[in-house]
Parts: sequence; structure tokens; C-alpha cells
Amino acid sequence: MDEKQAVRMLLQLGQLPTPDKIKEMLFDDKLSNLSPETEIPILRPSERSLSLTDKDSNVEVLQHYDWKPRKIEIRDFVSYFRARYNTMKNLLAQRAEVLGAVSISRLPMVNGKATIVGMISDIHKLPTGTIKIKLEDLTGRVDAIISMKRPDVAKYIPYLVPDEVLAFTGSLAKGIFFVDSIVWPDIPFKTRTYSPDEAYAVFTGDIHTGSNLFLPKEFQKFISWLKGDYGDEDMKNIAKKTKYVFVLGDLIDGIGIYPEQEKELTEVDAAKQYDLLAKYFADIPDDKKLIIIPGNHDALRLCEPQPMLPKDLAAPLYELPNAICVSNPATIKIHRQDGYSGFDTLMYHGYSFDHFIDTVEGLRMAGGYDAPDKVWEFLLTRRHLSPTYGGTLALPMEPDPLVIKHVPDLVASGHIHKAKIGSYKNVISISGSCWQAKTNFQERVGHKPDPCFVPVYGLHNGKANMLSFGA
Repeated sequence: MDEKQAVRMLLQLGQLPTPDKIKEMLFDDKLSNLSPETEIPILRPSERSLSLTDKDSNVEVLQHYDWKPRKIEIRDFVSYFRARYNTMKNLLAQRAEVLGAVSISRLPMVNGKATIVGMISDIHKLPTGTIKIKLEDLTGRVDAIISMKRPDVAKYIPYLVPDEVLAFTGSLAKGIFFVDSIVWPDIPFKTRTYSPDEAYAVFTGDIHTGSNLFLPKEFQKFISWLKGDYGDEDMKNIAKKTKYVFVLGDLIDGIGIYPEQEKELTEVDAAKQYDLLAKYFADIPDDKKLIIIPGNHDALRLCEPQPMLPKDLAAPLYELPNAICVSNPATIKIHRQDGYSGFDTLMYHGYSFDHFIDTVEGLRMAGGYDAPDKVWEFLLTRRHLSPTYGGTLALPMEPDPLVIKHVPDLVASGHIHKAKIGSYKNVISISGSCWQAKTNFQERVGHKPDPCFVPVYGLHNGKANMLSFGA
């Protein structure tokens, strides 16, 4: 294989042909034996269809993200933001209101109203309440004004955030673009389908084994319920027909996560914290598939996408016959069968929720930490899990793993320890509960945890309910 063939193969794989990757191709024995005509499946480096898929149990991993560590350079961020802009622009182009949009560089040539697609690079509130924002696209920049005299537009001001890509309609006057309307990428209305057989999926996470505030008695009730040994007859019937258990991160309490955490730990070894959890999970019947993502308390990098749980520390979890570990975020299809296309769930731990609840006035007014369904609505409207770069630690990857390109049937998160079920455009949103009492840190920052609740979704009827395993 020569360099031209290596470049060709990398492009066919959807990878940027950097010198390092070309060199890797040339020295890879397996690839060196392939001819240029060999058909290679298109598999992007950050989005893989894994062998983790368990077809026998109707669990398919649609999106799982992996990233091989390498040096990050400025050009990676430039490429990342350009790609994000183009992705969002393409999503906006599907909206009727955005037909005929022009680039910012062409605005001076337009007489009257114009629509542009711009990324917000800065937001400045004037004393009158009017907002001045800086917009940019791949051709230029322009200052834009959203006036408080236009209440139909001003109502969106409390929800605007840096780095999001929107469509703006308005007119240019003396170099300033005056906004008349705003359009977000948003999701379309989701048509819901139902399984022909009665089956349930349950959502849990934020277990925090290793913490002295972990609630073992309550968690054991949950495990006993899954075994069919706890609850009334209705609960036992649901348990019997529960086929999927989504675990939304923060399996352990971890070490050094927040100030003075060591004072609240019963176990300071992360591997032993995972061992403790695995003993609970081992009691869950094998017909119930555990689909597990990590969270910020787990023993791996904070930067998203987070990889699967580390196999060296969490080895007992990988030994469980019914456990499937994936990245954070990940998209999973469950229960596909003849006559039913299956049910798609976007799993995200929810680390970005803190940032947006803290910085977005509209979310604070809507309830803040008590309204995770409103946070999900905010993110789905923007088609991104962290529309402001820095809202969560994120790698500048292509394609952007935090873009919500595929519209799922259900979105599920944890992190804020608040159990809530919501719906936006027929997409179900679930915020998981926790199995930990309030920590001193949560007390200081005003968190009000809602422990020992388990959301349950019926795949056969589209109904979501909440089960309580508290005292």
C-alpha cells in the first residue's frame, strides 16, 4: 500500500488523512494486505456500531463513542466549530422558515427582510433590557439587536446561550441586524409506536456505592423487586415483564470528586466500590439486560464523550452475563422484533445540566433543578447536549458526539438526583433518581435530592410511571 492508497482508504472510512493516520495505515499489517478495491464499512472513529450489540436480547447499540488519546491542537477546535455550524445549518435547512437563508457576507446586498443562520459568539444585555448579540457564520460576522419592544421575540432572550446556532430573520440597517424572529433547529414531532407484547424498561443510576450516604436497604428493595420478591402483585407483574434496566452513570461515589469527599466515604478504593455494586447487580435475573453508561463520579475522564467504564477497575461488572457497558452519551435500540421497529433511547448522564441551570435565566425561572424535563426540552430544541462549549468538558471531535442528530423515542439522564418524567413533542424525557442521601456538598449548593424512585416505561402502551423504594 502506498500513501495515495492509504489516503483513499482513510477517506472511505470517513477519517481525516493526517500524517499520523497515514503512517498508521502503512504499518498496519492487516490493512496492508487489503487492496484499494476492498470494500470497507464506513465507520467513523468517534461513532461505532459495536460488537456490544446483543441481538439475542434485542439490544442494539446504535451510537457509542470512542476516542484514542492524541494531542489536541488549535486546528481541531476550528474544525470542530465549523463542523458543528454546518451540522446545525443542515438541520435548520429542514425548517420551512429558513428557506432562502443568505450568508452574513451577502446581507448588505439584500433589500428588506433576510434570514441568516448564525452562531452566537457573544451576548450583551443593554441597560434597557435590549440584547445585543454577535453572530457569525463561515463568511463573516454581524452585530444583531433583539429589542424589548418586540415581546414576540424578546420572550426568547432568557433562553439564548453562546455557541448555539440559530436562524434569524430581520433587516440590516447601518451595519446592525435587527431581529424579527428566531428559529431553533428543534426536533420534529415524534410518532410513537408500541410493542406488540407487554414489556417494560426501568431507569436508575447515581447509586454511589462507597459513600457513607449510600442507601443499601432501599437499593436492596429495588434489586429484590427486579427478582420478583418485593412489592404487591401489580409491582411484581411489572418486574416480571421488565426486560431492560438503563443505568445512567455515577455507579460509584468515586474519589476526590468534590471537596472533603473522603470524610463521606466508607471505601476509598474505586475498584472495591465497583465490587460492591457488582454484588448487587449479580442478583438481577439474566433476562433483564443492564445497559450502563458512566458519569462524572465514575473512575474515568470527565471529558465527554466518556468511554465505557474502565475494565481494570470495573471488571466484575463486565463479567455479568446481562451487562452491556457503553459510552456517555450513547443511543440504544431495544426490543426490535417482527412488526415492531424497536424503541430508541438516548442515554446521557447529564453533567451539562449544572451549567445551563446556573446560567440560563429561563431554566431557573422554570424550576431549575426541580424541572429536569425543562432542561431536556431546552437541549432537544437546540439538538445538542451542551450547546455552549464549556457547558461540559468536551473533546473537539468530528462528528460532534453531543449533537442530537437522530431523534430518539426517549431521552434519559441522571446526575441531578431528581426523579421526573416529561414529554416534549412526543419524546419522553426521564430524569433518574438516586440511591444516596443528601451530601454536605449538595446542602451547600442547594441541591434537593429525590432518592429511591425508579421511572418505569411501558413499551407496549407508552405509559411512564414512578415506583418508590423509599422507607
